[in-house]
Amino acid sequence: MRFLLLNQYYPPDRAPTGRMLHDVARTLVARGHEVDVLCSRRAYDDGAVLPSIETRDGIRIRRLRATGLGRGAAWRRAIDSWTFALVLGPALLRAPRPDLVVALTTPPFLGAIASAVCRLRGLRHAHWLMDLYPDVLAANGWIATGGLAFRVLAGLARRSLKRASLVLTLGPFMTVRAAYLARSVWVPLWAEPDPQTPLRAWPDEPLVLLWAGNLGRAHRLDDFLAAAERMGPSGPLWVFAGQGPRRRQVERAARANPRVRLMDSVESLGAGSVLLASIARGWEGLVVPHKLQGAFAAARPLILVAHGSSECALWVDDSGGGWIVEPGDVDGLIAAVEAARDPAERARRGQAALVYARRHFDPGRNRGRVADLLEQAGRGATS
Repeated sequence: MRFLLLNQYYPPDRAPTGRMLHDVARTLVARGHEVDVLCSRRAYDDGAVLPSIETRDGIRIRRLRATGLGRGAAWRRAIDSWTFALVLGPALLRAPRPDLVVALTTPPFLGAIASAVCRLRGLRHAHWLMDLYPDVLAANGWIATGGLAFRVLAGLARRSLKRASLVLTLGPFMTVRAAYLARSVWVPLWAEPDPQTPLRAWPDEPLVLLWAGNLGRAHRLDDFLAAAERMGPSGPLWVFAGQGPRRRQVERAARANPRVRLMDSVESLGAGSVLLASIARGWEGLVVPHKLQGAFAAARPLILVAHGSSECALWVDDSGGGWIVEPGDVDGLIAAVEAARDPAERARRGQAALVYARRHFDPGRNRGRVADLLEQAGRGATS
């Protein structure tokens, strides 16, 4: 079979959605299928220009000319998304005929473009939802839930999803949130086993709490920064490594508190004794932070600030691989940090996290399951 995969970003770009898509693409190629990719020439982080044509791991990649203003402001990201969307439609019309077109959700409503072109060409298509739109726009405060814009965009999403041969989500709560749009199947994302060799970046620190990844609007940092301020000089080292609109909030905290550090990235999640994650209220089921899989694969426990109705809270609770704190409960967060000071407790929870990762987030099994579902959709079979 021949598959055509669509996403704004793709390796060697570091965007997580592109890396997940590449994992599945390699699995399909290993099974003897042909795989093509349409993506942007401009990189996710810095707008660097990538080759327009490339073959990587047997996957034929065609990168389209679009703007690369970068991730700094929302309007910059919006322009990058819209210019890519404008060039994608014609490219999809001209692409060699595949058995299945697979659209992710970068840019938003990418699936609507895929659905429209596939309907014109009589092609099957599938949607792999990494974020849930238009609900994400409402959670950001950019449109009102139930308002005219929301209803119009929800109708657009519903029509494109209902025509799909497959709708794939990342977890059970996302599946429930997406139910008003379409019936879906969920498969959790995965993380490659971490070598578990901690970086000795902070050799004199007995406890390093590490946030690694996007500092976006879907996340809540207030509680972590408030706990760092209250615990003061005797508290642990709080390290935030990543980019995103909440980075300035961390910059201000780092200037005021020497126990808060800000970095662009870390080489390994093993640099942290405990990993940090959060989901802001209203975002449950709209996004599923991938950092949990990375922490668990590195045998690191997780302190999660989130309401219980989220995939990450379910997995932390089910595994025993960390601590769950309700948003706004700074006292509860400090209690979790104090518990994490005990190396034996960290080791016990980290081992529980690793066992759970091997059982539920195994890379070979989960990307194989996604590939199975795509093959079924390409043949016209139901999952």
